[in-house]
This record gives sequence, C-alpha cells and structure tokens, in this order.
Amino acid sequence: MKRTGILVPALIVGIVALVLVGGATAKKPALSATPVFKLNLKPNQEVPPIKGLKATAVGSVTFDLERSATGTITSGEVIFYFNYSFPGSVNITGLHIHVGAKGTAPPNNIVVNSGVASFTDADGQGNITTVVTGTSPATLQAILDNPRNYYVNLHTSVNPGGAMREQMHNPKKR
Repeated sequence: MKRTGILVPALIVGIVALVLVGGATAKKPALSATPVFKLNLKPNQEVPPIKGLKATAVGSVTFDLERSATGTITSGEVIFYFNYSFPGSVNITGLHIHVGAKGTAPPNNIVVNSGVASFTDADGQGNITTVVTGTSPATLQAILDNPRNYYVNLHTSVNPGGAMREQMHNPKKR
C-alpha cells in the first residue's frame, strides 16, 4: 500500500514535468495549408463603379498549399467558388485575381486566371467553381503577404473591364 502511495505522486510529478518541458520547447503549429478568402463581389467596388447593376457574386478563393518543412510554399492550387446573381441573362467572360490597391485598376494586371471561358447564363443565376493549378509559389506567397494589394473581379460582355469586384483581405484559416 505504501508503495502505491509513493508511486502515484511520483508519476503525477513526472507527467507535469513532461508537460511543462514539452510546452516550453514545443514547435509552433504548422502554417495553414488552406487559407480561405471569403468575398462578396459588388458592382460599386469596380473602378469606376458600375452604376445601376443589381448583381452580386458571393463566394471564396481558397489556396490549397503544399509547404516545405520550413514553411515555404512549394506548390498550390487556387480554388474559385462563387454563386452569382444578375437581374437577367448574362454573358460571363472571366473571373480573375488582379494585383492592384483599392480604388485602382491598372491595365494587364491579372495574376491568377480562373480559366473560366466565356459562357451565357440565360437566367443570370448560377455558380462558378474552378481549380487552377500551376500558379507560382512566389505569386501565392505575395498574395498571402499583402492580400489588400489584390482584388478579385468578375467580367461580363457588357462590362469587359469588370462587372463586380472586392479587394482581398486576410484569409480565414481552416
């Protein structure tokens, strides 16, 4: 009986010591492999704003990343997922990530092309889901480092420069 009485406190002290020492030297958790940028594209965010268009596109851009042991991005996929709503028939011509600060629309600034080919949606209500491979790790890291310097916009035949947009911001991590 005495032996058990000594062993239990010694065991508890040993576990507490492991937890304290382990906690002091534990590694930081791995960087998220899937940052998610939740976005609500609107016509009034375009440059210049698109007046009178009652349309939205709500969704996300997700980076599914592979990282080295040091945390450096080695590759990744960009997943576009948007539900869009236009007041009637629409010809969608593109969906992209562009480099550019809020309020700017520099020319030739696409950094990630969703690959969406031009298509017509008769009722103006639908979903775009596409996965982009081959985006350079440097581009993915640049967007993560300064997401507010990038925006996503949806292009149409009526508004070829962009029908609606939103500036990117810090992603949610999952």
